[in-house]
Amino acid sequence: MAVSKARIDWALLLLRLAVGGMAFLEGFAVLRHLAFPGNLNQAMVWGLNLTETLCGVLMVLGLWMPVASFILALIIGGPLILSWLNGAPVLGELHGLFLLLVAFAAALGGAGKWALGRN
Repeated sequence: MAVSKARIDWALLLLRLAVGGMAFLEGFAVLRHLAFPGNLNQAMVWGLNLTETLCGVLMVLGLWMPVASFILALIIGGPLILSWLNGAPVLGELHGLFLLLVAFAAALGGAGKWALGRN
């Protein structure tokens, strides 16, 4: 059964808004409560959350979707994979696994018709 191009474009737009919006809100919520970094550890936390916020904005706008989605998947999946390597069950953190899979789906789907970065 074939799906119309309009339905695919709407699905990609909603996926892009959901994943990018989640990344923006999660990163920005942490940045609002952090003090300006005073040492390297605080600067790394600041940089990580600033990168997550920026990737969320790029995804919402549809700019550089493969790069933003891949970086966001690294940010989400890094701690998840490290916990798996240290013996945590694969299905032990379903929320993180879901976010990782959705970020990969957004990367594979692309920006869609209604994006600033489309060809």
